[in-house]
Amino acid sequence: MERKTIGAAIMLFAFSVGIAFASISFFGRVIHPVEVPEDRIELPPDESNPPNGQTLEMVFVLDTTGSMGGLLDAAKEKIWSIVNDVMQKQSRPNVRVGLVAYRDIGDDYVTRLTPITADLDRVYSELMDLDAGGGGDSPENVRRALAEGVKDAGWSTARAGVAQVIFLVGDAPPHNYQNEPDVLATASEAVRKNMIVNTIQCGSDAGTRVVWQQIAAAGQGKYFAIAQNGGVDTIHTPYDERLSELGRRLSGTTLTYGAAPVREVAARTMAETESKVANAASNTARADRALNKAISKDAYVNDFVQDIEKGKTRLSDVKAEDLPEAIRKMPEAERSQEIEKKVVERKKIREEILQLSKQREAFIKAERLRSGKTNGFDTAVQSALGEQLARRGIK
Repeated sequence: MERKTIGAAIMLFAFSVGIAFASISFFGRVIHPVEVPEDRIELPPDESNPPNGQTLEMVFVLDTTGSMGGLLDAAKEKIWSIVNDVMQKQSRPNVRVGLVAYRDIGDDYVTRLTPITADLDRVYSELMDLDAGGGGDSPENVRRALAEGVKDAGWSTARAGVAQVIFLVGDAPPHNYQNEPDVLATASEAVRKNMIVNTIQCGSDAGTRVVWQQIAAAGQGKYFAIAQNGGVDTIHTPYDERLSELGRRLSGTTLTYGAAPVREVAARTMAETESKVANAASNTARADRALNKAISKDAYVNDFVQDIEKGKTRLSDVKAEDLPEAIRKMPEAERSQEIEKKVVERKKIREEILQLSKQREAFIKAERLRSGKTNGFDTAVQSALGEQLARRGIK
C-alpha cells in the first residue's frame, strides 16, 4: 500500500514537471516574438484622417532669425497657392500643415511649434505672427528644430494614401550641441517613420550647403538652393482685388454653432483671422486664400452651413441652444429657409471664385513664361511635392 502511494506521488510529480516545462516553452515563445521587418508591418488606419481620404501632411521647419525676413515674407505670400496646388490634384487630397519656427539658445525662443492641423487658417495666422529676429552668430539650433518636426508635430499613423513631408528651410548650419539629436540621425529616423525630409537653403553659405545636402540625402528628399530673400516672383493680376472681395463675402456666409463656449471661441477666432487677413495679407495672398475656401471640404471650423452642405448634420439634429445665434433667434418656420439661402449664396460665390481663378492662373502662367523666373520658395516646394506625392500614390 505504502509503495503504491509513493509510486503514485512520483508519477504525479513527473507529470507536473512535464506540464511546467511545456508551459515555460510555450510562454517563452509568446514573450519573445519573431521580429518582423518594419516594411511588412500592417499599420492601422488613423482616425484623425477622413476615411479613405488621400492626405498630405506637411511640416515647415523655418529659421526665423534676423537674416530670414525675406523668406518669411515669401512663405506668407505663397503658402495658400502651395496648398491649392495640392488640393486641385485629380484625387483632391486633404492637406494638413504644421510649423516649427526656430532660432537659437539665447534668443526669444529656440523653437515655436504649431502642430499639424487641417485648420489652415490657424497655420496661416501663426505664420503671419512670425517675424525675423535674433541670431547673430551663423549656426542655429537646427538639431532641436528638426527633431521636434519629426517627433512632436502630431503626425498621424503612417498608412497607404498618406504622404508625410518635411521642408527644412534656413540659411545657417546647425550648432553642434551635444545634448541635441544629430540632424542626420533625425533624418534617418524620419525615413523609418515613412516621412520624407527636404531641405531648402536660402543664400549661398558653403557650410549650410554641405549639411543641407546631407540631410536631404538621409531623408530621401530633395535639396534646393534659392535666393536669400526667398526668390518668390509675386505676380499681380487684374483678378486679385475681386477675388479678395469674394473671399471676404464667402467668409461672411459662415454660421458657427455648437455648445456656447465652443461657438464663442470659434466665432472669435474667425473674426481675429479675418481681421488679420484684411489688414496684413497682400491682395495676391487673399486671392489665393479665396480659392482655397472655395475648393476645401473643410474651409471653416464649426461652420453650420458647411456641415449642412456636407450632410454631416441637419437642422433637426441640432438642439436649439446649440444653433448659430442668428438662426436661433428666428421663428422655427423661417430657419430652414435662411439656411437654404446661405447655401445658395455660398454656391454662387464659389462659382465666381472658381471662374475668376482659372483666368487668374492663365494670366500668371503667361507672366512666368515671359519672366523665366522659376527658382523660389514656392516653386521648390511644389517641385518636391509633385514627385513625392506621386511616390505615395497621390496624383
